[in-house]
This record gives sequence, structure tokens and C-alpha cells, in this order.
Amino acid sequence: MKRTLFSAVVIAAASVTASAQEAPGRINLNDPNLVVVNSSVIPIPLEIFASLDKLGNQDWSKQVENREIKLDTNRSRTAMLFGLVVSDGFIAVQAQDKEAVRRIGREVLRLASSLAVASEVEQHANAIVNAAGQSDWGVCRRELDRTRQTVLNKMAKQRDDELVGLVSLGGWLGGTQALAAVLKGNYSIEGSDLLNQPDLVKQLKKDFNTLPARAKRGKVFGQIGQTLEHLESLMRADASGAISKGKVIEISLATNNLVAAIYES
Repeated sequence: MKRTLFSAVVIAAASVTASAQEAPGRINLNDPNLVVVNSSVIPIPLEIFASLDKLGNQDWSKQVENREIKLDTNRSRTAMLFGLVVSDGFIAVQAQDKEAVRRIGREVLRLASSLAVASEVEQHANAIVNAAGQSDWGVCRRELDRTRQTVLNKMAKQRDDELVGLVSLGGWLGGTQALAAVLKGNYSIEGSDLLNQPDLVKQLKKDFNTLPARAKRGKVFGQIGQTLEHLESLMRADASGAISKGKVIEISLATNNLVAAIYES
């Protein structure tokens, strides 16, 4: 069975309630616990941010952005946006920003509508908004993850395999951007190990390149391919086993530019 790997940190779905201490330092592509759904390894953004907790207290409010989301008829771009917005939701939860989480809950539903899966997502989106109002951040995290999983499952049933991959790639990109931004401002060798993902990015690049042309319409998809190519070399540890601060800065710049291009295209 082919495994399409779209995640920065992936562990079994049963671990959704895992604590930060249980989150892995880096992905192991040979891990037998990787979750495969319709041939795709499903990312769990919850675990990405659990791993980021290992970096200690951070000012997550600096990572919360209120981006305007312009929808068009390009469902592939919308799928990438959906993954990015879910990751933005986890960042807003980390920052305990009620208004940002509420806004993201509404945006998730709007994007789901554009992808024709709104009815499946509405309950989760409402739960996110309500939980944010009550500062119940644990519920917010669980419902964000359930939203992502529900959309991926629905798309898989509809055989929208290309969109499954692009939603997941968007989630990975959002998590990686946040990690690189945090490390850029508070670098540590231990923290840089979370970006030591050359094999993962190689697989991401391979899977992206094999998507049919119809799934990669638009200028931004050329930039996605180029960025993945660049990240593969950047996310390789040096002789000491670390990702240098210089590379972390480059990763931050590359992912930030790509995220901005996806939002603005």
C-alpha cells in the first residue's frame, strides 16, 4: 500500500488527548502506528502543537494573524486554505485568543461550504465558537481536530484524493511555519530537531509532483513545488545533528512567503 505522508508530527489517532510530554520529537517514517486512511497518512495538528509546547512558554499572540480569505472556484487552493486555517486555529488556541478562535470557527465553516462539506462540519464549527467563548481550550483543540478529520473522511468517501492530500499539506505547512517562526525568535538546538524532516519533505515533494495537472491549476502551485524543493535541503541536519539558526530563518521565510501567496492568490 502506498503511504502518502502529509504531517510534521504524526501519531495514532487514538492519541488525540496525548499530553505535550508524550508528543514525539520528530516523525519516524517507519513507525507502525502511522495512521493510514484510504492510503493517506492523516496529520494530527494537535500533536504538532503539543510538540511545540516542549519549547516552553512562548508568546503565541505574535503568531496570530487575521488574514482575509478570498475564495474562488479553485477547489485545490480552497483545500490548502482549509488546512492552513485549521492550523491557524491551533495557534489561536495556544494564544488563548477568544476572538481569533471564534473567527476561525466561522471561517472553517465557510471554507467547508466551498468544498461542499458544510453539513458535516457545522456541528464542529459551532462547538469551536462556543468553547472559545467559555475559554475551554481543550474542547477547541478536539473540535478543530475533529473538523479536519471529518472533512478528510468525507473527501475520501467522495474519492477526492487530491483534495485530501492538499488539505493535509496545508495543515503541515501551517504547523511548520509556526514552528519555524517560534524557533527563529527563540532558537535552541533541541528545538531545531523538530525541523529535521528531510525524508518527510522528500515524500511530500514526490506526492505533490505526482498530483494530476488539474489539481495544480494556478501560479501558486508552481511556488508550492519550488518551496518543497528548497525545504528538503534546509530541513537536513548538519554534522552536529542540528538545524542551524541560519537554516531556521530560511525555513521561516520560505514557509511564510508560501502561506502568504496561498492566501493572496
